[in-house]
Amino acid sequence: MPTTVILDEWQLTFRIPADLPDPDVDAIRRVLDDPPFLARLRAALRRVLRADPELTPVRVTVGR
Repeated sequence: MPTTVILDEWQLTFRIPADLPDPDVDAIRRVLDDPPFLARLRAALRRVLRADPELTPVRVTVGR
């Protein structure tokens, strides 16, 4: 028996200008692939969820 069920799923999309120079695209990719970036994203989501007591039971998974 599952202990949780999926209530909703959201998708996060990162968009960049189509004509962005390759070095800039590479720099953005390095940031997005960096584990500390993902850790900061998770921390930001925790802060947002904690702001609403009704969301206390909610568990969020962030992955790639």
